[in-house]
Amino acid sequence: MTILNVKTIVSAFAALTLTAGLAAPALAMGSGDKYEDHQVGVGYTVYEPDNTANLNLTNFTARTDCPAGVDAPLIATYGKKSGARFTIEEGNPMCSDIGVGESVYSFKVDGKKAQIYAYCDPSVITNCTKDDVAKYGGHVTVVMPAGPGLTKTIVWIETWGGKKYLTWQQLVAVTKSLTPVA
Repeated sequence: MTILNVKTIVSAFAALTLTAGLAAPALAMGSGDKYEDHQVGVGYTVYEPDNTANLNLTNFTARTDCPAGVDAPLIATYGKKSGARFTIEEGNPMCSDIGVGESVYSFKVDGKKAQIYAYCDPSVITNCTKDDVAKYGGHVTVVMPAGPGLTKTIVWIETWGGKKYLTWQQLVAVTKSLTPVA
């Protein structure tokens, strides 16, 4: 084999390797799973719920109002305004604030403390409880562990803006079902 043939083979191998390396992320972007597709573009660990309180995914997007250089948090909405509904927002850092509520319950998920807040109106309710989440809405806040080579993730799961709200038990079940996609 001549030096010219060896150079040709090495060049062809390098080109194939480079093409395969560049194609891998492109293939992941078309996985059919919106959570997995989002993971490809961010440095935080993306979590997907296995339990969605029997509600279908109706919207999936990324925030577009973050400063330059910040990974876009994802926003996934399940259910519709005409019924029960909740939204999951994940990121690190977050580029917005979640609603203010009364802390009514805490629990552990993957060894991390999760906190539930109810959106009680203090002018009407003097003793807000976890059962008020189903009446007025609320949210869970938890910081989930980092996956390999990624950062930890701030997760907000909010039930608000529909005609019906999830119960605190449903918020716990959805939160405990979060699974890293990477």
